[in-house]
Amino acid sequence: MESKPMKIDRRRTLKGAAALGVGAALGTDGQSTPADASAIESGVDATGTMEDTKMTEKSLYERVGGIFAIAAVVDRFSDEIIKNPKLNLNPALKAWNENEATSRLPSLKFGRTQWIAALTGGPYTYTGLPLHDAHLDFHLTSEEFDEVGAEIVRALDYYQVPEREKQELVDAYMLSKPEVVNPPR
Repeated sequence: MESKPMKIDRRRTLKGAAALGVGAALGTDGQSTPADASAIESGVDATGTMEDTKMTEKSLYERVGGIFAIAAVVDRFSDEIIKNPKLNLNPALKAWNENEATSRLPSLKFGRTQWIAALTGGPYTYTGLPLHDAHLDFHLTSEEFDEVGAEIVRALDYYQVPEREKQELVDAYMLSKPEVVNPPR
Protein backbone atom coordinates (compact mmCIF):
# COMPACT_ATOMS: atom_id res chain seq x y z
CA MET A 1 0.00 0.00 0.00
CA GLU A 2 1.49 3.31 -1.00
CA SER A 3 1.86 6.03 1.58
CA LYS A 4 -0.46 9.00 1.10
CA PRO A 5 -0.49 12.31 2.95
CA MET A 6 -2.56 12.27 6.10
CA LYS A 7 -5.80 14.24 5.79
CA ILE A 8 -7.28 13.22 9.09
CA ASP A 9 -6.49 15.15 12.22
CA ARG A 10 -4.25 13.10 14.54
CA ARG A 11 -6.67 13.92 17.35
CA ARG A 12 -9.09 11.49 15.75
CA THR A 13 -8.14 8.66 18.01
CA LEU A 14 -10.45 5.85 18.97
CA LYS A 15 -11.80 7.79 21.94
CA GLY A 16 -11.93 11.17 20.23
CA ALA A 17 -13.39 10.17 16.88
CA ALA A 18 -16.97 9.97 18.05
CA ALA A 19 -16.80 13.46 19.48
CA LEU A 20 -15.15 14.90 16.36
CA GLY A 21 -17.09 12.90 13.78
CA VAL A 22 -20.10 15.19 13.42
CA GLY A 23 -18.89 18.56 14.67
CA ALA A 24 -15.44 18.85 13.12
CA ALA A 25 -15.01 21.09 10.10
CA LEU A 26 -12.38 20.58 7.47
CA GLY A 27 -10.10 23.48 6.66
CA THR A 28 -8.89 24.23 3.16
CA ASP A 29 -5.91 21.95 3.76
CA GLY A 30 -8.17 19.05 4.73
CA GLN A 31 -7.22 19.32 8.41
CA SER A 32 -9.77 19.69 11.16
CA THR A 33 -9.07 22.56 13.49
CA PRO A 34 -10.48 23.30 16.96
CA ALA A 35 -11.55 26.75 15.80
CA ASP A 36 -13.44 25.32 12.84
CA ALA A 37 -15.21 22.74 15.01
CA SER A 38 -16.19 25.22 17.70
CA ALA A 39 -17.39 27.70 15.08
CA ILE A 40 -19.68 25.12 13.54
CA GLU A 41 -20.98 24.03 16.91
CA SER A 42 -21.73 27.61 17.96
CA GLY A 43 -23.17 28.74 14.61
CA VAL A 44 -20.41 31.34 14.13
CA ASP A 45 -18.36 31.28 10.96
CA ALA A 46 -14.56 31.59 10.83
CA THR A 47 -14.76 35.39 10.65
CA GLY A 48 -16.77 35.52 13.88
CA THR A 49 -20.13 36.39 12.31
CA MET A 50 -23.33 34.44 12.86
CA GLU A 51 -24.37 32.08 10.11
CA ASP A 52 -27.94 31.94 8.88
CA THR A 53 -27.98 28.18 9.18
CA LYS A 54 -25.91 25.91 11.35
CA MET A 55 -23.52 23.87 9.20
CA THR A 56 -23.20 20.24 10.06
CA GLU A 57 -21.34 17.74 7.98
CA LYS A 58 -22.31 14.14 8.32
CA SER A 59 -19.87 11.98 10.23
CA LEU A 60 -17.68 9.54 8.35
CA TYR A 61 -19.83 6.80 9.92
CA GLU A 62 -22.94 8.25 8.26
CA ARG A 63 -21.20 8.94 4.95
CA VAL A 64 -20.02 5.32 4.57
CA GLY A 65 -23.50 3.98 5.23
CA GLY A 66 -23.50 3.14 8.94
CA ILE A 67 -23.10 -0.13 10.77
CA PHE A 68 -24.34 -2.46 8.03
CA ALA A 69 -21.97 -1.04 5.42
CA ILE A 70 -19.06 -1.15 7.88
CA ALA A 71 -19.90 -4.75 8.81
CA ALA A 72 -19.94 -5.77 5.13
CA VAL A 73 -16.49 -4.25 4.53
CA VAL A 74 -15.13 -5.84 7.72
CA ASP A 75 -16.57 -9.22 6.73
CA ARG A 76 -14.90 -9.07 3.33
CA PHE A 77 -11.45 -7.88 4.41
CA SER A 78 -11.41 -10.22 7.41
CA ASP A 79 -12.02 -13.22 5.17
CA GLU A 80 -9.36 -12.06 2.71
CA ILE A 81 -6.74 -11.50 5.43
CA ILE A 82 -7.06 -15.17 6.40
CA LYS A 83 -6.26 -16.26 2.82
CA ASN A 84 -3.59 -13.65 2.06
CA PRO A 85 -0.32 -15.48 1.26
CA LYS A 86 1.82 -12.49 2.27
CA LEU A 87 0.26 -12.45 5.73
CA ASN A 88 0.50 -16.22 6.10
CA LEU A 89 4.30 -15.94 5.98
CA ASN A 90 4.03 -14.73 9.59
CA PRO A 91 4.09 -17.99 11.62
CA ALA A 92 1.88 -16.61 14.38
CA LEU A 93 -0.76 -15.35 11.94
CA LYS A 94 -0.63 -18.59 9.97
CA ALA A 95 -1.16 -20.64 13.15
CA TRP A 96 -4.10 -18.43 14.19
CA ASN A 97 -5.62 -18.67 10.71
CA GLU A 98 -5.29 -22.47 10.64
CA ASN A 99 -6.21 -23.26 14.26
CA GLU A 100 -8.38 -20.49 15.66
CA ALA A 101 -10.05 -18.61 12.82
CA THR A 102 -12.94 -21.05 12.54
CA SER A 103 -14.11 -20.42 16.10
CA ARG A 104 -12.81 -16.90 16.75
CA LEU A 105 -13.20 -15.01 13.46
CA PRO A 106 -16.91 -14.18 13.96
CA SER A 107 -16.11 -12.48 17.26
CA LEU A 108 -13.11 -10.73 15.73
CA LYS A 109 -15.32 -9.39 12.94
CA PHE A 110 -17.71 -8.03 15.57
CA GLY A 111 -14.84 -6.29 17.37
CA ARG A 112 -13.44 -4.85 14.14
CA THR A 113 -16.88 -3.58 13.17
CA GLN A 114 -17.35 -2.00 16.58
CA TRP A 115 -13.88 -0.41 16.45
CA ILE A 116 -14.41 1.09 12.99
CA ALA A 117 -17.92 2.25 13.85
CA ALA A 118 -16.58 4.08 16.92
CA LEU A 119 -13.55 5.40 15.04
CA THR A 120 -15.74 6.90 12.32
CA GLY A 121 -18.04 8.76 14.70
CA GLY A 122 -20.83 6.21 15.01
CA PRO A 123 -22.87 5.66 18.16
CA TYR A 124 -20.63 2.83 19.35
CA THR A 125 -17.88 2.34 21.88
CA TYR A 126 -15.09 -0.11 21.19
CA THR A 127 -15.02 -2.57 24.10
CA GLY A 128 -12.32 -4.95 22.90
CA LEU A 129 -8.74 -5.30 23.99
CA PRO A 130 -6.40 -2.35 23.47
CA LEU A 131 -4.95 -2.72 19.99
CA HIS A 132 -1.41 -3.21 21.28
CA ASP A 133 -2.47 -6.06 23.55
CA ALA A 134 -4.64 -7.70 20.88
CA HIS A 135 -1.76 -7.83 18.39
CA LEU A 136 1.21 -8.38 20.69
CA ASP A 137 1.64 -12.13 20.09
CA PHE A 138 1.58 -11.72 16.30
CA HIS A 139 4.73 -9.56 16.16
CA LEU A 140 3.39 -7.74 13.12
CA THR A 141 5.86 -5.90 10.92
CA SER A 142 5.22 -2.60 9.22
CA GLU A 143 4.91 -4.45 5.91
CA GLU A 144 2.29 -6.84 7.31
CA PHE A 145 0.32 -3.92 8.75
CA ASP A 146 0.42 -2.27 5.32
CA GLU A 147 -0.76 -5.52 3.66
CA VAL A 148 -3.77 -5.61 6.00
CA GLY A 149 -4.39 -2.01 4.94
CA ALA A 150 -4.23 -3.10 1.30
CA GLU A 151 -6.91 -5.73 2.02
CA ILE A 152 -9.04 -3.03 3.61
CA VAL A 153 -8.63 -0.86 0.51
CA ARG A 154 -9.58 -3.78 -1.73
CA ALA A 155 -12.74 -4.33 0.34
CA LEU A 156 -13.58 -0.62 0.18
CA ASP A 157 -13.07 -0.70 -3.59
CA TYR A 158 -15.24 -3.82 -3.88
CA TYR A 159 -18.10 -1.92 -2.20
CA GLN A 160 -17.34 1.21 -4.25
CA VAL A 161 -16.75 3.44 -1.24
CA PRO A 162 -16.16 6.99 -2.55
CA GLU A 163 -12.55 8.16 -2.66
CA ARG A 164 -12.89 10.79 0.08
CA GLU A 165 -14.39 8.35 2.58
CA LYS A 166 -11.96 5.61 1.56
CA GLN A 167 -9.02 7.93 2.17
CA GLU A 168 -10.37 9.02 5.57
CA LEU A 169 -10.83 5.37 6.60
CA VAL A 170 -7.32 4.47 5.48
CA ASP A 171 -5.90 7.51 7.28
CA ALA A 172 -7.72 6.51 10.46
CA TYR A 173 -6.43 2.94 10.12
CA MET A 174 -2.87 4.21 9.66
CA LEU A 175 -3.10 6.08 12.96
CA SER A 176 -3.21 2.71 14.73
CA LYS A 177 0.10 1.53 13.23
CA PRO A 178 2.26 2.45 16.27
CA GLU A 179 -0.07 0.44 18.52
CA VAL A 180 -0.22 -2.63 16.29
CA VAL A 181 3.26 -3.06 14.80
CA ASN A 182 5.36 -5.08 17.20
CA PRO A 183 8.30 -6.86 15.62
CA PRO A 184 9.90 -9.79 17.47
CA ARG A 185 11.98 -8.92 20.50
